[in-house]
Amino acid sequence: MCTERCWIWNIALVSPDSLLLANGTKQTIQLVNSRTGSTLSEVSTWPRGPTRICLLGGERAALTTGAHKKLQLVHVRGGRLTLGTVLDVKADCWGIAPHGDNVVVTYDSPPWLEVMSTDGIVLHRFKESGAAQTFKFPPFLTTSSDGFIYAADRDVHAIIKLDSSLHVLQTFSDPQLGRPYGLTSVNSDTLLVCNLDNSRIVHVNVNSGTVTTILGGDGIVRPRSLAYCSQQRKLFVCTDNKTDSIQVYQMD
Repeated sequence: MCTERCWIWNIALVSPDSLLLANGTKQTIQLVNSRTGSTLSEVSTWPRGPTRICLLGGERAALTTGAHKKLQLVHVRGGRLTLGTVLDVKADCWGIAPHGDNVVVTYDSPPWLEVMSTDGIVLHRFKESGAAQTFKFPPFLTTSSDGFIYAADRDVHAIIKLDSSLHVLQTFSDPQLGRPYGLTSVNSDTLLVCNLDNSRIVHVNVNSGTVTTILGGDGIVRPRSLAYCSQQRKLFVCTDNKTDSIQVYQMD
């Protein structure tokens, strides 16, 4: 889908026909046609290159900028992107996901999570002290339709489920997850997760805890991020294969 040499860090579904890309090579956010791969709109985030991006309500998106202690809001209106407010945060932030009218973000060194408003007001925080740590490095987040938050921690080798107040509820751990990276919620029962090292896409049933590999050896090379379109039953996978950075799979 993407034929130029580029490093796509993250993707998010805007509509059945369009995706948002966090392009780390160009340091831009791109709105692209998901059928043709053509760019509809693009804005530069330089000098703060995008790392993760998510869709919010009201034709908005939000992105993290890794080591720059900034959170950038973006307007997505009429097929065009414009940069909005920049929020200062207290540490280097990586993962981001919508949660109602708010966002959930993850931080590094030490790892911790916050739910905050898009005005930058912290509503809930999960931060531990001492040697025993639930998280080591959770760079990806997703939220399910029933309001639960899921964090993929590549160093703990697990998916961790939290409620809206950031209380840990459950941990999913299985050899098939490997080092879990990007993940997306298909519905209240199902997560799809990138196994970064083994180049697999894994299905997690959050009710039964069953973990199943559903894609692998299909041209997927170190998948980093993915988005699912329920209307078309299509899965968009962002990989390290830089000559074809986003691959599209029809799901049965």
